[in-house]
Amino acid sequence: MWVDALFYYFYQLVRFVRGLTLATWDGDILLVPAVATAFFWYKLIVVIFSVTSVSLVVWYVYKIILMDIEKEKGEKSEAEKVATKKTHTQNEVRWQFIQEKLNSDNESDWRVAIIEADTILDEIVGTMNLGSGSLGERMKMVEKSDFNTLDDAWEAHKARNRIAHEGNGIPLSSREVRRIVGLYEKVFREFEYI
Repeated sequence: MWVDALFYYFYQLVRFVRGLTLATWDGDILLVPAVATAFFWYKLIVVIFSVTSVSLVVWYVYKIILMDIEKEKGEKSEAEKVATKKTHTQNEVRWQFIQEKLNSDNESDWRVAIIEADTILDEIVGTMNLGSGSLGERMKMVEKSDFNTLDDAWEAHKARNRIAHEGNGIPLSSREVRRIVGLYEKVFREFEYI
């Protein structure tokens, strides 16, 4: 659109300059070279003004569009930062809850810590789009190359299953619970959960 206008003005300028070499007809009037020269300067000024105006309009439109795009990116980026910060804060709160239960002297709190950590593991594996099913079924579909701490996750999940299914029948030691939660922690750090 604006390129066509520039070509049109350029064509008019060339046509005008070509016509200056001779006396020109303007309608029914023959313009003599002195009048033709004055007319040339008038046309030249109009052409320069028009080309400059069109160029400035194009430049300003480009800048406005570019600023809108950058503003949109900035807003999205800011929204993503806020969402990430909010999620990270929520993750820290959940991890802190696990740590508090882990540091308790009560064996039932240790069980809660392991079960909560396994719930987080389930959520992490859920983000991998492996379909539905239990955590164990989905972990079987995970490629080892996509999950460096997969063995740790399996070991921790199996310990959680023993604790959840056998309940108080399995005595827990503080050392064993810390080891299991440590396995979960490796997984969480790999996926930048904490």
